[in-house]
Amino acid sequence: MVLVGVIVLIVVLVKAVSGRSPNTAGPDNSRGPGTGGGRAREILEERYARGELSTEEYRERLRILEEDGR
Repeated sequence: MVLVGVIVLIVVLVKAVSGRSPNTAGPDNSRGPGTGGGRAREILEERYARGELSTEEYRERLRILEEDGR
């Protein structure tokens, strides 16, 4: 679980440094910039990386975000 957290943290940091959204090519961007789909996922990843969420909480919230984006 710690390894997963470290990997997520690295991904979040790389994306923050590169200035790219995690869903730059995904369907969530069809709603336009600043609509929250990609940013919500970033926040979720950051909270998981900081250990604020368990793996189960992270997966459940991610599933909900993906369902809302469809």
